Amino acid sequence: MDLAPEALGPEEGSYRGDVSYYPASVVKAFYLAYYESRKDAGRLKDTPELVRAVRDMITVSSNDATGFVVDVITDTTSGPEIASPGKWRKWTERRNAVNRFFLARGYRDLNANQKTFCEDAYGREQVFRDGGRNRNRMTTDGVARLFKEIARGEIAGPAGTAQMLGLLARDVTPDKPFDDLELEDARLAGKTLPPGTRFWSKSGDAYDVHHLVGRVVLPNGADFVVAAFTKGVKTVPDVIPRIYEKVGAHFAAPPARP
Repeated sequence: MDLAPEALGPEEGSYRGDVSYYPASVVKAFYLAYYESRKDAGRLKDTPELVRAVRDMITVSSNDATGFVVDVITDTTSGPEIASPGKWRKWTERRNAVNRFFLARGYRDLNANQKTFCEDAYGREQVFRDGGRNRNRMTTDGVARLFKEIARGEIAGPAGTAQMLGLLARDVTPDKPFDDLELEDARLAGKTLPPGTRFWSKSGDAYDVHHLVGRVVLPNGADFVVAAFTKGVKTVPDVIPRIYEKVGAHFAAPPARP
C-alpha cells in the first residue's frame, strides 16, 4: 500500500488480501489503536499500569500485558464460566467493543475480541471462543489499512498518533543485537532494505502462522505498508524478508518516465 501523497501507480495491491487468517499477535495493533481512540474521545484515562501494559504489548508482544489491556479497554475480565444468560450477554457485548469500533469505520471480515495466551484460554475465555468459531481473524487488506490510518493520523489526534508510531517503531540497524522475536522479525525484513530505512511493525507467530505487517519509509522518501501473512511455511527461511525485499526494490527504483 503506497502512502505517498501522490502515488505514481496503483495505491494498493494484494494477493489474497481479502482472505481472513488467524492474526496471532498482529491483533495487538488493533487493541493499541482502539486504546488511543478511546483516550482521544475522553472515554479512557491512562494509569501507570495501563501505560506499562500497552508498551509491553507492542514492544515485546507480551501476552500477559495484552490480557490486561483487553480487560481495561473492554471493561471485561477473565474468570470462571458465567452461568447467567443475561450476565453472559452483557460480558460478550462489552468484549466486542473493538469489533464495533472498526465495523463502524468500514472494516470487514475482522474479529478482534480474544485475548492472546502463552498456553491456552480457560473458563469464560475458552467458552467465548465458541469451539474455535470466534477466534481472532483479519485480512491483510484490513491490517494494511490500519497501519495506513495510524500513519496518516486518522485513528487518533497528534499525541495519540505519535504514541502509536513510537511504540511500533523498530530499529532495523543490522549490526545491533536483539533478543526478542518482535525485533528479530523486523530486523530480518529490514536488512533486505536500503540502509537508512525507517520501519514500524507488528509481528505475529503462533501455531502454523507467521506474519509481519510494517510501514516502511525508504531513504528516497518512498512510504508504504507491507502486510505479509503466511501459513504453513514457518520452516521455510526468509519468506517474509523476501517479500519486503521485492516490494522495497520496487519503491527504491526510480519511477519510469511516461
